[in-house]
Amino acid sequence: MPRWILVAVVLLGAYLAAQWVRDYPRGGRGAPALALGVEPTQEALDEVIPVVVQRGDRTFFLLKTHRYALTAQVLSAHAYDWVWTNDFFDVDLGVAWGDQVARLTDTYDFYQDHRFLFWRSSTQVTQEERDYITTHVGNVHTIPAERKPHIARALRWARKGDLVALEGFLVTIQDAGTNELARSSTVRTDTGPGACEVMWVDRIQIGDTVWE
Repeated sequence: MPRWILVAVVLLGAYLAAQWVRDYPRGGRGAPALALGVEPTQEALDEVIPVVVQRGDRTFFLLKTHRYALTAQVLSAHAYDWVWTNDFFDVDLGVAWGDQVARLTDTYDFYQDHRFLFWRSSTQVTQEERDYITTHVGNVHTIPAERKPHIARALRWARKGDLVALEGFLVTIQDAGTNELARSSTVRTDTGPGACEVMWVDRIQIGDTVWE
């Protein structure tokens, strides 16, 4: 092998390693193990909490309407950097919770596309089973809390199969003219457009590591 190729390979490896070190989200380790058997918790706020956010020369309002927390297994994780991008949520997490997650992941194929989470089966599915999937699987558009870049990096680090815990708020997004741009689902029984959670994330745990 020519020496210049070897040098190029070594330099490329060093560059990729440096990128990995830079992007790896360092958090606090040793958190208690996560359990999947719990349902998401949601609490409507007595008063909406508005947050003013600047994106370049544009002003937006993020309205926190509900406290929200869930512990789940990641079914699929997708960062939208080139297409279907958004001013706020670049990372969508397809997740499942409850005591039948292992059965769901063994039985069905879950995947994300065009900011939706889909599932498919090779066999016929009963309505009862469809209802269970609807109420125990979700697609979360994640918004890392402002001025917390470590949470933004941690969200990008989540992978299929990870156990994660998210804490924060469900939000509605408005532009400066108070036109509604996105509204989080606040029920677990809806499907289709508008059924995704739009979540401001203040805290994330992946495995035994926490970022907040």
